[in-house]
Amino acid sequence: MRIFLALPKASEVQGGAFGRTWYKNFYGTLCDMGHEVYFFDQDALIGNKRFRNRSKRLSFASTLLVEMFGKEHHTKPFDLFFSYYKDGMVDPHAIDQIRKSQVPTVNFSCNNTHQFYLVQELSPHFDYNLHSEKGVREKFVAIGANPLWWPMASNPRYFKPLDQPRTIAVSFVGANYALRARYVAHLLENGVDVHAYGPRWQWGARTRWRSVARRYQLLLRTLLAVLPEEQARASGIMAHHDFCRSLSVCFPNNVHPSVSDDELIALYSRSHISLGFLEVYDRHDPSRIVTQHLHLREFEAPMSRALYLTGYCEELAECFEPDKEVLVYRNEHEMLEKVLYYLSHPQEAERARQAGHKRALSCHTYQRRFQDLFTQIGVQG
Repeated sequence: MRIFLALPKASEVQGGAFGRTWYKNFYGTLCDMGHEVYFFDQDALIGNKRFRNRSKRLSFASTLLVEMFGKEHHTKPFDLFFSYYKDGMVDPHAIDQIRKSQVPTVNFSCNNTHQFYLVQELSPHFDYNLHSEKGVREKFVAIGANPLWWPMASNPRYFKPLDQPRTIAVSFVGANYALRARYVAHLLENGVDVHAYGPRWQWGARTRWRSVARRYQLLLRTLLAVLPEEQARASGIMAHHDFCRSLSVCFPNNVHPSVSDDELIALYSRSHISLGFLEVYDRHDPSRIVTQHLHLREFEAPMSRALYLTGYCEELAECFEPDKEVLVYRNEHEMLEKVLYYLSHPQEAERARQAGHKRALSCHTYQRRFQDLFTQIGVQG
């Protein structure tokens, strides 16, 4: 099968935290499956061209997409158009033009539990909208889009066990937002040597004057807020900043900057326990409700044969057997209890690692996800 694959640069879809993960998951998997993949590298094709405003760049990128698709499709027809786009990355009319070729168009998106507004304009223009969180289907239906639940997975070519000694008690890799710092602080305050890697964990690493300036900037934003919801959001951000700065000052050796893809994978093998957190604020606004959704690490950690401990939700329980294949907690006290138990019971920890790895390999590879997708939308896989 010949597939046109359009992915934005990694920093646009992943917050700059994990390099080329989506490229490996999608392009790497499709090539390993024997498909002919034309990769539309939008940023490389645009190169160093300068644009005075975002709309001109959007227009240029969209025109380029249609032209390249048309040219390549004329040379040798495509069987599928697959993209990972959000609003503002491509003009919806460009997708309309591509659909005229009768090639099925599929767009993948995630984080729709709390960031659905990022794909609302674009989604109705595709034949299929793959959403990684099961509970967001009705959001797509409400805007006239055609949703298809497509859970996250992992590519075992890259995420795999490494022969390295386990020298780290507990680790977490990911940005510091929502309730993550409070979970980590609870473990540290109870004597657990947990290490967190990623953006915004090292608040205390700022110089004294930069830290003071940031603090007063947030305070000024709170004082200038007019509407109650603006005040709540500003004060919530300031409270989070103060808590995280205190954490990094009190435990400077336990908070670290971002790591590379390879370092992330190695940490799964080097850690006795790998942590996950499902909670997010709606629209990343601390004044809004807290909700949950699965992340890539829910699949990458078991695929790497880590002993994975994350929050409980029903969707996770559909993918892994709780406390058999992955460990789960419902609050910070249960998290601490299970960390202490499994650190002192290595044989039980190893059984859970092996079971989670076996389930990940059998059910949660991107090769299996693509095979299921091709069957569901009726294209030859």
